[in-house]
Amino acid sequence: MKIGFFAPQTGRGASRSEIARACDVAEEGGADSLWSVDHIAIPYGFKAEYPYASHQFGTGADDPIEWWDCLSVLAYLAARTEHIELGTGVLILPYRHPLATAKAVATIDALSDGRVLLGVGVGWMEDEFGALQLEYFRERGRVMDEQIEILRRAWTQDRVSFSGEFYRFPEVSVTPKPARSGGPPILIGGNSPAALRRAVRHGNGWHGIMLVPEEVRDYKAKLHRIAAEHGRVDEVPVTLLMALRLTRDASLYRSLDHPSRQAAIVGTPEQLVDQLLAYRDAGVEHIQLSASADSSFGTMSPVDTMEFILHNVWPALSGAPTS
Repeated sequence: MKIGFFAPQTGRGASRSEIARACDVAEEGGADSLWSVDHIAIPYGFKAEYPYASHQFGTGADDPIEWWDCLSVLAYLAARTEHIELGTGVLILPYRHPLATAKAVATIDALSDGRVLLGVGVGWMEDEFGALQLEYFRERGRVMDEQIEILRRAWTQDRVSFSGEFYRFPEVSVTPKPARSGGPPILIGGNSPAALRRAVRHGNGWHGIMLVPEEVRDYKAKLHRIAAEHGRVDEVPVTLLMALRLTRDASLYRSLDHPSRQAAIVGTPEQLVDQLLAYRDAGVEHIQLSASADSSFGTMSPVDTMEFILHNVWPALSGAPTS
């Protein structure tokens, strides 16, 4: 299993210096990837509920969290690193015109020498669609299907044209082409049945969000069944987004209810090893962590926590046998 971390691009701790330090810690500490995540304009007083966990985007709807641009941060990660993979976890594809997305992602892939992983999602915040004057929230799944097809054409064809339900344009040139042949892997984000079907039909992998290991096994079985129905013979790789909360209080994990365990990996360093092993054995191939520590570790930033995990938790997994 590979391990990746969110770049510190959201909240009051977002800064150039912290993002730069995350790049250094990730490369020197043995992380496999860094990830950026997407929102453009979070409306004050938004009504939509985050579908995967009880999660505050700031202190509430009237105090939205600071949020740096996903693709701009990804370009900075490309410039500051040499070896690790660079992912979007996820880019909300319907927010942008697909030709603009294709060009930006291909440029970052070329600058990074083929290290981009493109995680994509349909989005969930209807209020934000409205703020961006996008009128197809209910049709956003079909919009994304067309966008994925356009991305692949733009990355592989010199003369690109399209005529669909939502997008129509004559032959155009979209350059540069990605460094990776065929373009970056497209990881379909979301836990819905539609997301699983889309991962099988259109994706290079599935990007799950906040699940316990037993649920990961169930989702992998669903992916296998859907793949068989569609004649797909290769395995659909599984990446997973999880929050991680480091603590010295061993009783904290035992007190969590099921929804809280879905939202986060929580515990002492030893408990974190056990939980990460459970995800590995459930079939997660690449885990993406939003890492933090509670007050029992003093004042630790997300980058401090990432460094601690890489030096004190992650090495214990390398020699552990697969169950």
